[in-house]
Amino acid sequence: MKISRNVFLLCALALPVTAGIAGNTLAAFAQDADVSAKAPAVVYVIRHAEKPAGDDKDPNLTPQGYKRADLIPTLFIAKDGSSPRLQRPDFIFAADTSKHSDRPIETITPTARALNLPLNHDYEDTENAEISKSLLSGKYAGKVVLICWRHGEIPALAAALGVAGAPAKWDPDVFDQIWEIQWVGGKAQLTTMPEELLPGDSTK
Repeated sequence: MKISRNVFLLCALALPVTAGIAGNTLAAFAQDADVSAKAPAVVYVIRHAEKPAGDDKDPNLTPQGYKRADLIPTLFIAKDGSSPRLQRPDFIFAADTSKHSDRPIETITPTARALNLPLNHDYEDTENAEISKSLLSGKYAGKVVLICWRHGEIPALAAALGVAGAPAKWDPDVFDQIWEIQWVGGKAQLTTMPEELLPGDSTK
């Protein structure tokens, strides 16, 4: 049986292409494995609590907002023998104080105190790339991280953490939602859930 010279040429040409595809696949697999090894076990992202309606000059929470802030620790603390709803954080972050808002720090301070954890507010709410780079550096590998951010930047924060297809906007009227980000096979996956802390909160 004769095999034409053209067949040999085709096979020879195909080898680099096949090798290239295999190499790219292995590189992507290695990259995903590296992300999984360096990423936190879970990142919870919440918005600061309620703010004064239509008043951009008041940097503080409303009375309703302070009530929510006081109840957020209950998401992480076991009560009456039952398990907490969320995993206990190892680290807590809040967007730093800005010209018009102290609300992220005000919101999460009761939780930091209840869990006896330091509150890191080294990042401004626009520094999504910077905080994400730190979180994925390996320093927080396998840890539980809680972040209190401003709603306009939360989608960008999720994207910076690698979430594909996250909602493009956070509804400005929503204060009672949790975004849970976990890494499965090196890919960031987003789950949303309600806080269910105050009357009138969403249950889904």
